[in-house]
Parts: sequence; structure tokens; C-alpha cells
Amino acid sequence: MKKTLALLLILLLAVSVLAACGKSETSSQAPAPDSSQPSADAPAPEETPEEVEITPEGGEPFAGGSFSKTVGSFTLNAEWIPFEEPLVVEDVFDAYLAVAGDSYYIITDGQVKEFSLKDNKFVLENELQLDEEYERICTDKNGILYVSRFMRDFIAFKDNEQIFSHKGPRNVAMHPSGEWGISWFSGPDVEIIFLRDGAMKTEAQNIAEIKVLRSVDICENHIFGSGSLVENEQQAIFIYDLNGNLKMTLGGKEFGEPDSLGSITTTLETANGIMALDGNLRNLCFWQPDGTFIGTVSARDLFGTRYPWPSTAVLLPDGSILVGMTEERADESAKEFIVYRMTGF
Repeated sequence: MKKTLALLLILLLAVSVLAACGKSETSSQAPAPDSSQPSADAPAPEETPEEVEITPEGGEPFAGGSFSKTVGSFTLNAEWIPFEEPLVVEDVFDAYLAVAGDSYYIITDGQVKEFSLKDNKFVLENELQLDEEYERICTDKNGILYVSRFMRDFIAFKDNEQIFSHKGPRNVAMHPSGEWGISWFSGPDVEIIFLRDGAMKTEAQNIAEIKVLRSVDICENHIFGSGSLVENEQQAIFIYDLNGNLKMTLGGKEFGEPDSLGSITTTLETANGIMALDGNLRNLCFWQPDGTFIGTVSARDLFGTRYPWPSTAVLLPDGSILVGMTEERADESAKEFIVYRMTGF
């Protein structure tokens, strides 16, 4: 029995010694590397480059060309007229063009600039000194420039000298004679303006057919108003004689119809019929003199643009039409006001 106990004690002592040796070896080993920490030999993570905003000065200006499209029996030819320096704008929608003799007036971002046309380029000649920002311009055959905007004084210039200022009118479209015009804003209530020797008188009128008025243009023989119909709120162009009698209505159709309209910005009349710019649909729309619909041409196809807002058109004495629009550059560095000369209608 004593021998058995002695053997057990010797065995327990041996096990204890071996266990102590094992602990000592474990504690002497180096700790395993932490895989969550970056290794000195590992490559540094790539840095994401910051986006650099391109300034208008550093961007690529719009460059147009010459294009041709057919609508009905008419072949339309469009030629880009560059500016000597790109005309960069902030406001896409309110950019308008007016012509008086050799002076080409353009209003953008509330300011009016005068350009000349030299070597088929627009060259800046003058910037009118305005106390406030304005929105609309038009001219008459006497070379007077009219400048207007809702909640602004109605002013006029001759040879770049201001000749009058009147309170009351809103947006103004003048007859080519310069003797009268129409003051309008967005509703059917308008005013007829009569001008004589700088003095002004007004007469209130109501356009019964229109619920919302979007544009007014006056040519030698007709008044054009565009907006939504009272009866169905579809967009239409209303053509009146100079006595205010409604002669015909264009458009007024459900969206998707060939002659449905979006938002008409300018309407004018040539010897071949009526042309209108549709800003929302980016189209040029054409009708015969009797109101028969001819068709539409995409501004993108006719002018080689991406997504323009066609806002203004002027019929020149030689029968050509200047069409102005805003277009964002391909590199998105700026928006520019651009002009094409169109012939064929």
C-alpha cells in the first residue's frame, strides 16, 4: 500500500512539472499579428480625387454649324451666328432679342446689351444703364427700344438715350408703328397702351378666350396671344386683328396630337404663314396663313443643339428669321444664349 501511494505521488509530481513547462513555453511566444492593423509592406489605399468644378471661363464654349430640315413643302436652313465673346447666362427662360436697324438688342439676366453684326459675328457695342432688372424688350420701325417688366417702370430708349418712363404697365409688346401696344402679365386682363409724344394713356381690356396668358406678340396686321384655353386649359395661340377680333385659334389639342402645344414663347408671321417657338416641347411649329397646320421641327435637329430653350424670334426685313435660345454647354460649365439665322419660311 505504501508503495502504491508513493507511485501516485511521483506521478502527480511529474504531471505538475510538465504543465508548468507548457505554460512557460506558451508565454514566451510572440503574439500573433493583428490582421486588422495595416501592414508596413501593404500598399496605401487609393485616394478618391475631388471633383473640380469647371468655371465658365475654363469651359468649352458652344460651337454650332449649319443645318437643314424639311417641314411640309418648306426646306429650312439654319446658320449659327457666333458672339465675339460667348454670352453666358444664369436665367434660362427670359432671354429675348429685338432689332432696330443695325442694332441687335439682347436682354439676359435682366440686363440689356447692344450688339452689332460684323463679319457674321455679334460684337458687343454697349450695355444700357438700367436701375433695375428687366425682362422684356421690343422695338418699333422708328428705332425705339421698349423695356418692360411686371412691377417695373415702363421705359424706352432712342439711340441708347432714355426718352420716357411710365409707371403702371407690366410686360409690354408694341405695334411696329410705336403708337400703341399691349400691357399684360399672366391673366386675361390686359391694357391697351397709347403713346403720343412720350405721353401715355391706357384702356382696360379682357381676353375672354384665355385663362392663363403666356406671351403676346404684335406684327403689322395681327396680335398673337398664347396661353391656356378657358374651356379645356389646353395650350393654344389666339390670333386677333388690330381691332381685337378673334380670327383663328391654333393648337388647343390634347398632348400627343400632332398640333398640340406646350409653352409658346414667341409667335410671328411671314409671307408663308405663322411660326411659333414652343419652349416646353423644344419645337418650331408652322401653319399656313389660313391656319392649316404644316408641322413641327425639333430645335435640336434644326440647330444641332442638345436641349435648348427656344425663347425668342425676330423677322428681319430680308425675310430671314433670327431665332434665339439658351443651351447648356456639353461640359456643363455654363449656359449660353445662342442665335441662329433661319431661312426658308
